[in-house]
Parts: sequence; C-alpha cells; structure tokens
Amino acid sequence: MSQPIILLMRTISDDYLQTLKKAAQGYQLVTAEESATINLDDVEIIISWRDDLGNKILASPTSQLKWVQVYSAGVDDLPLDKLKEKKILLSNASGVHGIPISETVIGMLLSHYRGLHLASINQLDNKWDNRIKVTELNGQSLLIVGTGAIGRQLAKVATVLGVNVYGLNRSGYPLDDFIETYPQADIDRVLPEMDIVINILPLTSETHYFYDTDRFQLMKDGVVFINVGRGPSVNTASLIEACQSGKVGFAGIDVFEEEPLPVDNPLWQMENVLITPHISGKTTQYNARFFDILMDNLQEYLKRGQLVRNQVQIDQGY
Repeated sequence: MSQPIILLMRTISDDYLQTLKKAAQGYQLVTAEESATINLDDVEIIISWRDDLGNKILASPTSQLKWVQVYSAGVDDLPLDKLKEKKILLSNASGVHGIPISETVIGMLLSHYRGLHLASINQLDNKWDNRIKVTELNGQSLLIVGTGAIGRQLAKVATVLGVNVYGLNRSGYPLDDFIETYPQADIDRVLPEMDIVINILPLTSETHYFYDTDRFQLMKDGVVFINVGRGPSVNTASLIEACQSGKVGFAGIDVFEEEPLPVDNPLWQMENVLITPHISGKTTQYNARFFDILMDNLQEYLKRGQLVRNQVQIDQGY
C-alpha cells in the first residue's frame, strides 16, 4: 500500500516543515513542485490550494483526498460543489485576519474623522489647510455586517474607542462587545440609523452585490462605508455613484470586483475615497497564526479524522 501524501501547495519555512514532518509521521510530505514525481491519487491532505493540481486530484475517481486546509479565509474560489460531492473536509484560515483587518479599519476611520486623509493629500501639494473638518470617532454608531472572528475583534477594539457598535449576522444571535445584533433580514431597517457601515461578509450567492444602488440609498446621508470583506459583494458602479453624490461621505475600500482596480476607475481620483490594494489582512504574523490552525487541525484529524478549528460549512460557503 502506498504511503499517504500531504501535498504542500505553498512554501513554508524549514522550521514549520520539520514540525509538520514530526507531527505527520507515516505521511510523505510533497511540495507542488515535486508533484510530477508522485501518484496524485495518494494525496490525502492538501495544504493551501492551486487550481491546476487541486482540480486534477478532484477529477480522479480513485483519489484518496480527504481534507483541504486553505491559506485564506475566503473559499468562494474553490470548487465547493465537487468538495461536497466527495465529502472532503475543508478548513480555512479564519481568525488569522482579526487583528490586522481590525487595525486597518480603525486606521481608515481615524484617517477620515481626524482629517488625516485630506491632510495627506494636501501634503503632496505643499498645501496648509487648517479648515479641514475634523470630528471624533468616539460616539459614532457603527454597524459591522458580518460578525465572525474579524467582526468580533473589530467590535472589541472599536468599543474601547467609545464607538457604539452594532452587528448584523445570519440570525441576530447576541455577542459580547455589541450593543445589539440584528438578523441579516433586518439590514434595510437598520442601515438608515448608522453613521458607519463596515462590510466583512463572505462571498456567497446571497451576498453578491449585497450593496447595490438601492441599499446605498437607504444609508444615512454622508455615511462612512468600509469594505474589507469581499469585492463582489459591492456593485462598483453603485459605489461610485454613491461617493460622487455624497450619499457616501467617505469610503475605505480594500477589496474590489476587479483587481487590480483599473487605472481609469473614477474611485482613484475621489478625495473622499481611501484605496488600499487588498492588504488589510496582511501581517508578518500571518504564517505563525496559520500554522497554529493547521497543527491543531492536523492533530485532531490524525486522532479522530475530524477538524477542531475553522471547518467550512460548504452549504453556506464559509
């Protein structure tokens, strides 16, 4: 009988590699670059994901694949139907991003409320303008749409800064650090009451273009809108219109429908828009946090054939 294989589709450091080898005795560790030398049917575990290899493995009727641990939080670009059909376990990197994305959101908000964004623009023109409108983040009403690990971390930080934090999730279940949470079905009723709307939704069939022209029109005039969730949850044309009309007073956008954002997109030239190039989840601590998730899951998988952290509910898409 062939030795089962763990296929690494992402480079990891030698330290992590040695730890993984020690934990997974009895398995052969193979990198994507070495995959041509093995029988792909012997791959039982995939770490990270590459379409070329992953889809080839899934297409084989004799594949022994049982678990895929991806490196990202989002799984919308994976062949979820095929994974479900083959009853393959799937886990993501949820939790890795809580601190960096929360810090990015707070940075975006402070750059607007404390005038830092406009001051930075003026600096490029050697322009001294002390008439910039400056107010406080403290006391603002903030709605976090998507109260997973990132949303909960953001709520904790924002509460310390004196922000009134509300949440929106599938059923409206209550959570610490939120004054109140609402079911997703109440979104249109809640939006007009909020000064700030933060999108952290995963991408599913239900959340594609979740923010369209009608939904932006329901928001408070001059609302602050931040998207650190998924790009296609926001209709870009509707966002442009809302920013141009002043319905959205300030937008901080890290993810877009089309990436990179085309150079001729009007958002680039708007003073009330802060663009970051899909970096809100990046951190020097990423690999260490991901490896903690991987090792916890690996130990549980080897003992019981189950996962203990971040198992994706494939029907829901997250």
